[in-house]
Amino acid sequence: MVKKLKANLVSDQTINVLRKFMVFDDLSCKEIKKLLLADGDYHARIAKLCQYEAGETVIQEGDFDCWSFWVVKGQFDVIQNHEIVATFSKPGEIFGEMSVLEGIPRTASVVSKTRGICLCMDMSVTENLEDGHLVETIKKGFYRVILTRLNRTRDKMQREKEQIETKYSDLLSLENRIRGKA
Repeated sequence: MVKKLKANLVSDQTINVLRKFMVFDDLSCKEIKKLLLADGDYHARIAKLCQYEAGETVIQEGDFDCWSFWVVKGQFDVIQNHEIVATFSKPGEIFGEMSVLEGIPRTASVVSKTRGICLCMDMSVTENLEDGHLVETIKKGFYRVILTRLNRTRDKMQREKEQIETKYSDLLSLENRIRGKA
């Protein structure tokens, strides 16, 4: 679960950064502020800006919750079996979403490598928002981010497949040359 915020990080500068996130493409600065500042009760919102110190655990493997995290600033390492398997550092990158989508416990831990800030969203209560436009925009943006990540993964796998096929072809050619000389 997301800890209490150490300081209110909502500012016009931060709102402008968040506005660039794919999940908020269709929202105005005013709507993003509304999402973050529920009638001035910052801690009552489903979306919070949280600051993490270097070395601080953001997500603990095995925990179960409905929070997703968007990088605003800093570097965050994804750790499985005591090994770093990914690092997120670009504003707008998302982590923690797979547990939310699949309804399963966290499959990895995430630790802040540097002091950082994340936009944290409790996806379990989006349905309770009264503003249907906000709900639909968040859902659409969330799935757009996931689809973009899946497309990048598919493209990377295709490039790696082509590299393996090329190496295999080169090995077959080398084997044929060796056999021809023998």
